Amino acid sequence: MRTQAITSLGRFCFGGDWNPEQWPDGTWNDDLDMLSRAGINEATINVFGWGLLQPDEATYDFTTLDKIVDKLVAHGFGIIMGTATAAMPAWMPLAHPEVTRTDSAGRHHHFGLRHNACPNSPIYRQMSTALAGKLAERYSQTPGLMAWHVNNEYGGLCFCGNCAAAFRDWLKAKYGDLDTLNAAWNTNFWSHTYMDFAQIFPPDELGDGLGGNKSALSGHMLDYRRFQSESILANYRSEADAIRRFDPNTPITTNFMAVYEGLDYFDWGKHLDIISWDNYPAWNSNPADIAFRHDLMRGVGGGQPFLLMESTPGQTNWQSINSLRAPGVMRLESYQAIAHGADSIQYFQLRQSLGGDEKYHGAVIGHAHSENDRVYREVQELGQELGKHGTRFLGGTSTAKVGIIFDWESYWSIECTSWQPASFDYVEALLAWYHELFDRNIAVDVLPADAGTEQLSKYAMVIAPTLIMFQGDMAETLESYVRSGGTLIATILSGMHDEHDNVIPGGYPGPLRDVCGVRVTEIDMLPSEKDVPIDFLDGTTSTELNHAPHASAIAGLLQPEGATPFAVYAGDVFYHGTPAVTSHTLGRGHTWFVGAALDAKGTGEVLDAALSQCGITGISSPDGVEITRRHCNTATNDEGCHDLVFILNHTNHEVSLDTTAFAGARSLLDGTMTGTKMTLEPHGVTILEQQ
Repeated sequence: MRTQAITSLGRFCFGGDWNPEQWPDGTWNDDLDMLSRAGINEATINVFGWGLLQPDEATYDFTTLDKIVDKLVAHGFGIIMGTATAAMPAWMPLAHPEVTRTDSAGRHHHFGLRHNACPNSPIYRQMSTALAGKLAERYSQTPGLMAWHVNNEYGGLCFCGNCAAAFRDWLKAKYGDLDTLNAAWNTNFWSHTYMDFAQIFPPDELGDGLGGNKSALSGHMLDYRRFQSESILANYRSEADAIRRFDPNTPITTNFMAVYEGLDYFDWGKHLDIISWDNYPAWNSNPADIAFRHDLMRGVGGGQPFLLMESTPGQTNWQSINSLRAPGVMRLESYQAIAHGADSIQYFQLRQSLGGDEKYHGAVIGHAHSENDRVYREVQELGQELGKHGTRFLGGTSTAKVGIIFDWESYWSIECTSWQPASFDYVEALLAWYHELFDRNIAVDVLPADAGTEQLSKYAMVIAPTLIMFQGDMAETLESYVRSGGTLIATILSGMHDEHDNVIPGGYPGPLRDVCGVRVTEIDMLPSEKDVPIDFLDGTTSTELNHAPHASAIAGLLQPEGATPFAVYAGDVFYHGTPAVTSHTLGRGHTWFVGAALDAKGTGEVLDAALSQCGITGISSPDGVEITRRHCNTATNDEGCHDLVFILNHTNHEVSLDTTAFAGARSLLDGTMTGTKMTLEPHGVTILEQQ
């Protein structure tokens, strides 16, 4: 994986998707002049241009794209070149029906929409790879070429005959023989024993699919999710390989969708030169949720900076409620992305479309084509700031002492399991812990489940929420981490499944049982209208049960096996007084086991105790004010390298805060020196330089 920032422009990347092919070429110069005046210095092009580039199977026509590239070069813009393979031309499915997908209901699709290609279609693979190679051959020496953008927002599942055949081959390679497969999938359940690989089909609704992500054999569905993620990745790698034949150096990427469950981004991240992703917060998104997604993408990239490939300067058009962004919010969200590791701010889109599904999606240049529009002026103001200071952000990293494990296979395993309440969600369970850290302004790195001992040793605390699937040497690694002095927080539904999604025998939480010194004897699934009060034994709990911390959705009954109870269940339940949270000393370290889905108050109680135990302190700030540090990269900023402290007001009102800890630091944006008090306007941003 590439470790340096994208610096081919010599400045911070500020741009986004430009689709000039939707407009007469006589308008292009006006667009670029207007964008330049807004400080825009990059354009992502050709993301959906396949229909123009290849009008039929035998013909390539680069006339329009040549003109677009020439205009961008003449205006001094950086270029991120799309491979155009995210949506096929209309002639392809007509000539080759097998290139389109079959959905889980067994319906084979004809031409339409985007992300419509079967990942195991030989024809699609051949044609998309050929196009990527043709583009690289033609444009690899283009001045200002910053990156290659393969496809776009990969996703979706296919259940067609091509996928069925490829899946059988994948299973043969993974298991070798049917006896091993039958054992792995526990196929004696419901008389599912397979006598021939030809008997195995994708888990669609015509067969074993139970709707959504569930099937009769959860191991079957889990393997299919793995297979599809790897199949789509193979398409990406095929295009990337074609590009590399003509361009050995320019970074290659594709844009992710943060917590999208369909692809194992940690696996994918190993094959991208730089991580990029698309951030579209909803009108009511919690700033902590947005911050987590940035941190996750930084984690997928091994801690290196990422590209914010898409965001909106105004409003979206596809959410349930497409609210306007109030003045200052776009700037605030942009600096939050930078604070958490972004080396670019890019928009979808640079000019608003006249037609199609996205005609009302926000853009730098709106339908009025006016520089007096509020959105344009806000972009321009941000562009001026980034033009002055943007290079100071490049390559900055995190120095977090807390890591949170995010595991796509546990994510899939939970979705494949027909047991837990519908209200329980893997991502939300993880975010409950992140929110508490965010509120305390404690930096977090997001880690893969297969993080090794050396990687974990960098962190004083590791939180592993709902790590239901254990495989490989995960248990040994976590035990070694704790014995060496680390603090581990594990939670309910951890350590229960093996790599085949079968229950690990011997009692829950499986391989964590000895590490945590506790056994989960039973697990209660709570209806949505019922919460169970939690009584913390350190005396901090309210005596009034309705004001006490609560558990909802899931309550595990814990039996200590060396651990010490830290909290017990209260209220009108038969397991009143049973431990709900335990702590345990192991070697030089400590483990905490949280046996219930706690509310924010309960999560905070546990977290504060664990933080105190391992000596981590946060930074106090008013509600809605985020303080985040980005560590200076001396390789990128070799002169006057200072860490940058971002102070972000996520509220719509003015706030005052104590800045004694930062007194004497210089403001990057206006050059003023910081005193012991600071006032931030609604959605305001301050960036401090600190040694």
